[in-house]
This record gives sequence, structure tokens and C-alpha cells, in this order.
Amino acid sequence: MPSLTTTQKTSAYKNILHYLYFKKHESPKEDPKTPKNRTLFVLNIPADATESHLRELFKPCGRVVSVQFLNRVRDSNLTKEEREQQEELERLEREAALIEAQGAAGTKAGKKGGKKQAAAAVVQEEEHRRLYATGSQAYVVFLEEQELNKALVMKKKKRSWINSGADASPADLAKLTGLGVSKWLNEYHTRRPEASELQLKVDDYMDKFERSEYEAQQAALARHNVMDEDGFTLVTRAGSKGQNSDGVITITAAKAEEVKNLKPKKKELQDFYRFQMREAKRDKLVDLRRKFEEDKLRIEALKVNRRFKPY
Repeated sequence: MPSLTTTQKTSAYKNILHYLYFKKHESPKEDPKTPKNRTLFVLNIPADATESHLRELFKPCGRVVSVQFLNRVRDSNLTKEEREQQEELERLEREAALIEAQGAAGTKAGKKGGKKQAAAAVVQEEEHRRLYATGSQAYVVFLEEQELNKALVMKKKKRSWINSGADASPADLAKLTGLGVSKWLNEYHTRRPEASELQLKVDDYMDKFERSEYEAQQAALARHNVMDEDGFTLVTRAGSKGQNSDGVITITAAKAEEVKNLKPKKKELQDFYRFQMREAKRDKLVDLRRKFEEDKLRIEALKVNRRFKPY
């Protein structure tokens, strides 16, 4: 293990040996994540162990497919099911960050800033590094059974642990980020990228957005007024809002101001049909006779009121 000396006067902790114990994984329950014939059970892993550490340690034996840690330092109130769910969530987050980093490096290959973006994404993936409890365990899954058997017959000898301290080499630092102050510094610089890197991300995002908008517009134009198998044409909106067209005639919705200024419609024609005219004349004659009788009664009343009555 790297030296843990904290002061210049202290000479202790310079030669540190940490023992790892491992055996073939055996379990009564079958789990596709940890197949029995390809999984190595590792015990007493260091508190600052990472997937890169174990991959580097077992790289001479074969190809490591995955590394799954157990007994991570967590809230003691969590149940076993909740801890497993939390571990699975963190694993998915690491895989998503790694895929995003690889995609960014592939799309920006040959362009300025592509390597910086990939490195920044890898740093973001390493931000999830956590410390483990004493005596933690891990499952190391190999690609083939022969590689597991090769790991089981490893000779007992000293092997160097990847150093992430202040005296670490650039090769070690490239494999994993540090802990403590170095980790916080990496997170600080990752969350505050340079203006050029931020501009590259913005340009990449806008390029994808404009490309998606153009593809959606072309798809809408392709569906515009296309006749289906039954001979029906679906009229879709094209152009400004409130305007529909079938390719020949365009219909636009009227504005509120235009509706207010419209002239009132002409009233319906009265007595247009012949029977309506006969009924109108008949009603008029009946009304004239009624008024004539009323006038006669009114005249008679006036005559009576005008008679001379001396007594």
C-alpha cells in the first residue's frame, strides 16, 4: 500500500502490507450477475478500493467483466433490500457516465476539445468513489472459467496497489482519481469547466437540437396531405397557427378585430312564398276590420258625450 505518513518527522506507516483473501464464489442461489464458474469472491478489500484497483490487480489473470462491491459504508438504518437497490442504482449511474464519456469521445474524434470532454466525463464518473467499511467484500467476474482458475492459483507475493496520493505517478493518476482534498479539487474543476469546453458542449447540444427540429419538420411535411389506403386525406396544419390547407385551398382563422368590423348579415326575406303572401293579406284585412269596428264604437261614444243636456 502507499505510504500513509502525514508528517515529516513520522517514519511509521511507510511499509504497509494489506492482505487480500479470495476464493471461488459459491452460493446455493443462482444469480446471473455473479455466475459460479466465473466469479471470484474477494474479502478484506482496502477502504479506498475502486474497480480500477481490482481490475489492475487481476489483469494478469484474464479479462474482468465486472466488479461488484459489498458492505459499503452506508446508513445503518437501511434494510438489506434498500442497500441492494442503492448499490444497483450507483452501478447504473457509473455505467451511464462511462457510456456518455465514450460517446462524447467518439463523436468529437478529430475535433478540438474532444479529448478534454472525454476526460471530464471520466472524472465525473469517478466522483462516485466512496470509502468502504473494514473487511468489505467484492465479486470479481471474469469472462471465461479458465481465467478464474488462473486467478485461484496466483502465487502469494507482494503486489503494488495503485497510488492516488500526492506522490502518485501520472500513470496511476490517469487510472483513478484521488480521495480527500484531491477529490474535492477534481469535483470543483469538473463543475466549473473552462469557457471553451462549455462552449463546445453548448454547440454540440444546439447542433443536436437543430438536427432533431429539422428531422421533425421534414417528417411533418412528408405526412402533409398524404392520401391513405382508403382514399382519405388527412388535413394537417402547416405554416402559421390557425391556418389549414389541403394543398390547394388555404383557410385562415379570423381575428377578433376583423370579426368586430364585419357588417351585419341581411335579414331573411319576408313573404317570399305565395302562401305567405296570401296569409299576410288575410291577416291585414282582419286587422283592418277589427280597427274599423273599434273606430265605430269610439265615434258613437263621442256622439253621446256631445249631446246637449239642459237638465
